[in-house]
Amino acid sequence: MTEKNTRNFIYISMILFSMVMNTLAPLMTSIQERFSVSITISSSLPFISTFGTMISNFIGSFFIAQIGYKNFLIGALIVLIMGLFLFVTAFSFPMVVLSVFLFGVATGAAFMTLTSAFSHLDRKIQNFGFLNASFGIGGIIAPLLVSLFLVMNLDFRFVYFIHLILISLLFIFVLIYKPIQNIKYEAIKFKEATGIIRKKFVYLSLLIFLFYSGSEIGIITWSANLFHDVFNYSKEFSSIIISLFWVVFTFGRAITEFLNRKLTELGTILYFSISLIISLALLLIFQHFIFFLFVGFSLSAIFPSIQKYSNQNLPKRILGMYNGLAFGSTGIGAMIIATSMGVIGDINFNISYAIPFFTFAIIIFITQKLGKEKLDNGN
Repeated sequence: MTEKNTRNFIYISMILFSMVMNTLAPLMTSIQERFSVSITISSSLPFISTFGTMISNFIGSFFIAQIGYKNFLIGALIVLIMGLFLFVTAFSFPMVVLSVFLFGVATGAAFMTLTSAFSHLDRKIQNFGFLNASFGIGGIIAPLLVSLFLVMNLDFRFVYFIHLILISLLFIFVLIYKPIQNIKYEAIKFKEATGIIRKKFVYLSLLIFLFYSGSEIGIITWSANLFHDVFNYSKEFSSIIISLFWVVFTFGRAITEFLNRKLTELGTILYFSISLIISLALLLIFQHFIFFLFVGFSLSAIFPSIQKYSNQNLPKRILGMYNGLAFGSTGIGAMIIATSMGVIGDINFNISYAIPFFTFAIIIFITQKLGKEKLDNGN
């Protein structure tokens, strides 16, 4: 396949994996009701999902170079198919927990592989903004599907049955057409990996991934509860708001390349982090969903900007390991931040949504430090 076809395959794969992961948030209240679990207990789902992602990324980062990108993606698809089948047939909450764990494992492996393969393409056709916008497209589609099924009074597990069919078709496509090369490198040993992580350029960028993703996942995951329990919106309307959030979020990611050219990658991270703090404050003060859309736009360009900045300034040999660590860092952030927001939200969601004020203040500080770090120190 040509590099453009490979790029398009990566975009489509990101959309499908995103649909699976972003179906959980609008279904949280339905899962709570079906299996009679509290918000605190259901907070185990994003925790378990991100724990699976973290394990997949950290362990996979040491083996992806020798296993090869194509083989690693095939393994991720097999695990995701298993998780989807388990969710579709789930009759108890522990089965849901196990399936969500498998979602996390598969998504972590897939995103690490797809991002690394994307970074190997000709820079002229690389667009990290649209790569991440593909994730946003999945985020738009997933809540709409959930809303449709809720309106039709259908079992919410049927949404995952649709995902099972789509992912199975993607798996067959990968086996037949081999859309990405099975790129391999000499294995990175543990001692070498620790030396890479100790480099300031690397660990500062990883910290931004950690604080950003943990906050983003927490804001999105508990939004349905915020709207339903605090703003008194219906579950159906809450799903529509989440879908609108993803529309704005995806638009922001689609124009990230333009923003980077105007503001630079680090400038984009800095200004959008400030915008996030302001938008979140307005959301909690006025309790109107319109400010949630401003939150979505403020979140949009930060992840692709740090991803582009780091991936294009590190040696290709370590990109597989680095992206594994980057997505693993998002898992740690989500486990700590998103889970904490759920636990605190069981008491007061206004206090819960105040947590990102602190995390994005830290991101602003780290971004300023990273801007002073010479790229040579990262290589």
